[in-house]
Amino acid sequence: MIKKTFLIFLLIAICLNITTAQTNFMDSVAHAEHGHSPIDILSGDGQDTIVCYKQAHRNVYLLVTALIVIIAVVAVKLLMLNKKTNKILKQKNEMIGEKNKNITDSINYAKRLQNAILPSNDVIDSILPEHFLLYQPKDIVSGDFYWVSGHGNKFVVAAIDCTGHGVPGALLSIVGHNAIAKTVNEMNITKPNDILISMNSIIKKILHQDANSDIRDGMDMALCTFDKATNTLEYSGANNPIYIITEGQMKVVKATKLTIGSIQEEVKYLPEHHSIPLKKGDCFYIFSDGYADQFGGADNKKFKTSRMQDLLLSINNKPMPEQKTLIHKAFADWKGNNEQVDDVLVIGIRV
Repeated sequence: MIKKTFLIFLLIAICLNITTAQTNFMDSVAHAEHGHSPIDILSGDGQDTIVCYKQAHRNVYLLVTALIVIIAVVAVKLLMLNKKTNKILKQKNEMIGEKNKNITDSINYAKRLQNAILPSNDVIDSILPEHFLLYQPKDIVSGDFYWVSGHGNKFVVAAIDCTGHGVPGALLSIVGHNAIAKTVNEMNITKPNDILISMNSIIKKILHQDANSDIRDGMDMALCTFDKATNTLEYSGANNPIYIITEGQMKVVKATKLTIGSIQEEVKYLPEHHSIPLKKGDCFYIFSDGYADQFGGADNKKFKTSRMQDLLLSINNKPMPEQKTLIHKAFADWKGNNEQVDDVLVIGIRV
């Protein structure tokens, strides 16, 4: 609209210049040949009907003048329309801004509620030995969440990745949190694969995932129970593995390829159970797939699990808080100016 207005004014200026030049020429002819004033140019000298230039010239003069008037009227209308349009756009932008603010405020409040159900740092510090927790949602709220609970000499820790991220993932994380809390705290189930089976049943009931349902959302996770008295690690995973580093060597314990919430009750293909003896100084890591799936680097490719394993091996001998700092820096450097593609959750624990 601004460009159109500029062109209109430019055209008016050109027409005015042409008209002025033509008028000056005609005034000169009229004055030189007949002694007429500019007022007599179009109407004659008041005593006869003779004009001071040819009829065709006068018609051109009138046409140019009429064109200037028309263009001026159109320009004014366009300017008025532009002003009205800008006013409407401003009002709509204000409405959109207000709605966006309301939505953002609601999501920020939802974040407070989501954070409230996560175990506090004090609770985690009282239950886990030396550890770190890297938690970086893609959006304000997250589809990833972590869960820690102590039971005598044992503690249960889980890194859980719900379908999606943002608001849908956060809603599903509430369902997952209720399922694991009921299983461990109310039903006193601490064996990892039994926890996953129980969670699957609870989630299917909450989401009404029967044969006629079109809801197939669920969650992947790595879940561990560690016995401090015997240094025994029990692990069961749904798509998400566990990395164990002992004496500078990494062992990858693969997860069962299934999603919690999608296991049919009659299917006997259930999560595998692993019992692994550890010794003092060993570390184990559980995580969601957001870290390894991040695009970046010189070729804008995924970070990948192989690079993540190499990173953990290279920093394994450092204190856990320092490991967190290095892992976070490696992620930020790799991501660069790219958008974060998914929620990120990494938990590291040293025996």
